[in-house]
Amino acid sequence: MAHDLVIRGGELVDGTGAEPRRGDLAIDGNKITAVGKVSGSGREEIDATGRLVTPGFVDVHTHLDAQIGWDPLLTPVSWHGVTTALIGNCGVTFAPCRPDDR
Repeated sequence: MAHDLVIRGGELVDGTGAEPRRGDLAIDGNKITAVGKVSGSGREEIDATGRLVTPGFVDVHTHLDAQIGWDPLLTPVSWHGVTTALIGNCGVTFAPCRPDDR
């Protein structure tokens, strides 16, 4: 079976607090479909030997309230693995906002 993407030989971190374990990870569409020793090839393959493979990080304390106005991708935060960020929890607001963002 050909997967869309196979990441091979990385140290897999599952987010549970368990020790990382060496293995492969297959992705089809937008879902992880296999973890461990993945048989078959990937349309794209990444050699992750010597690297950590982690789930996306959630940052629950940010100061991105202003940045999201000019940088909706929240770079470089997203470059560092953050896939979810909580904003607006410090009681700060930035106004006025652009008319098309109201």
